[in-house]
Amino acid sequence: MDTRTVDPRFYREHIAPRLPPAVLDFHAHAWRKSDWHGVPWKTGARGGAYMVADEDYPVERLLADGRACFPDREYRAVCFGYPTPSADNQKDTAYIASAGARKGIYPLMIVGAPLGVPAELIRRRLDDGGFLGYKVFLPWHGDDYGSTRVQDMLSAREMDIAQELGLVVLLHVPRSGRLADPEIQDGVRWLSREWPAARIVLAHCGRCYLPAEMEKAIGCLRDLSNVFLDTSMVMDETVLRMVFDGIPSRRVVYATDFPVAAMIGRRVRVMNHWVDVVTGDAPASAYRVRAEGVPGTYMALEIAYAVLQAGRAAGLSQQALQGVFYENGMSVLRGVRGGTALTRAEQGWTR
Repeated sequence: MDTRTVDPRFYREHIAPRLPPAVLDFHAHAWRKSDWHGVPWKTGARGGAYMVADEDYPVERLLADGRACFPDREYRAVCFGYPTPSADNQKDTAYIASAGARKGIYPLMIVGAPLGVPAELIRRRLDDGGFLGYKVFLPWHGDDYGSTRVQDMLSAREMDIAQELGLVVLLHVPRSGRLADPEIQDGVRWLSREWPAARIVLAHCGRCYLPAEMEKAIGCLRDLSNVFLDTSMVMDETVLRMVFDGIPSRRVVYATDFPVAAMIGRRVRVMNHWVDVVTGDAPASAYRVRAEGVPGTYMALEIAYAVLQAGRAAGLSQQALQGVFYENGMSVLRGVRGGTALTRAEQGWTR
């Protein structure tokens, strides 16, 4: 992240005055290229060039990016590794466990039915690594979703443990239709109702970046009290207004998707797809176009601004809106293992 290319006035004038003292980012990555089997956008993997990012993104850079975006606030992050077949799951798990020693980091481990990890090993990794739950493994690269269902991504092997311990289950829903797809909605309802003590968080607002998608999706969540939405890479104020109108704001948590949201620019709608309009040195990627000479700020701040604008339009109180940025997510984390997991994580911060 190059802080010299961003004018801080936008943050100071339009975002900072409306934030709580600390910001919890509920969706952030950290990884090491040395823990990968191969770089997906270099190996020719189908879908591998869909989202090109930094090949090395250690936890130190994540925390630095958080500080750059929110220089006058304490930054904390729910953090996990690289969730696709490109990563060595055992090495990735060990690295994120070590990252959890950094102040402000709450680790999740990559888990999913296709990995075939036995329940006993899942329990051991949870205990040894101090994880607060799962980021669900994506058994594909990029946008090569195929006909994957939610039921293909998780099984009773993983979810029974999540139910018992009240774990976070952060899910990037599959298929091109996203949460607007009725079959995906059925899968989310299946998770919610079969394992009601699990804390299910849908990444990217169920991947509904556009109003037409969220209009079809939000109704399915209304009565699912253990399902939350994270705002990572969602910058459309109409989408977020639909969210706040459709479910209680306490079920919405601010999130970025660092390192992607460290880019300077904004995600916009063009016809029926999103496009990332960026400046600076962001690498070429699908649906990413350059607009040199256009002033911009970090995408993480565009997400924050959209949340603030949509919340105000929806009539949220200042307390409720600030809750999206910190308290809502902390409440989710406090429920894991009856609160003992959060205490252990914070007491384990040594760096």
